[in-house]
Amino acid sequence: MKLVRQPDGSSLCGQSCVAMAAGVSLKRAVAAVGHSRIGGTHTREIVAALRALGVECADRCRKVSRKRPVLPQRGMVVIHQPKGEHGVSYHRWHWILTWDGQIYDPAGLWPDRYTDWRITSYLEIF
Repeated sequence: MKLVRQPDGSSLCGQSCVAMAAGVSLKRAVAAVGHSRIGGTHTREIVAALRALGVECADRCRKVSRKRPVLPQRGMVVIHQPKGEHGVSYHRWHWILTWDGQIYDPAGLWPDRYTDWRITSYLEIF
């Protein structure tokens, strides 16, 4: 597995994870997803891109237990930023990749930067 870093300040974490899982360039993964806009990627876009690049995956994300998160051997994992002051949610999420027991963060910040973030779901890759 080769780590594909998302450009600093970009929202290309999903595309970077697709690139890693498919073994292609970030440019090719962006083309498969169909965009590089701010606001991130959604599961349906990730699934379509992975399949277009020949990677078998689940149809949808599976939720993770808050008490005992279990991650797949291979999959794209969604982590969410916690609510801020006064319960205001930042609505931020980030894709990371699990691959054969290793975690690959396209932003290069795992785990130190995400100590208060929470793993919420994953898309299994077969």
